[in-house]
Amino acid sequence: MEVIRRSNAEIEREIGSVAYFIRKRRKERGYTQEHLAKSSGVGLAFLKRLEGGDENLHLAKVLQVLRHLNADLFPKEYQ
Repeated sequence: MEVIRRSNAEIEREIGSVAYFIRKRRKERGYTQEHLAKSSGVGLAFLKRLEGGDENLHLAKVLQVLRHLNADLFPKEYQ
């Protein structure tokens, strides 16, 4: 498998895209940040950092929030 190297700017854009997607999906479902944090099992401070695009978050918790929103970070062919 080939290793794909990305620049810091590319990584920041991707993190921003994930943050935007989560915030958008949360609002589409009418969830508050408090509701989504509690129902997905993460802390409110974590969710705020996630939606803010913080780069230093635990991937397992990010995936936990995405699963609660019925979304996947990775395409099906990689699962």
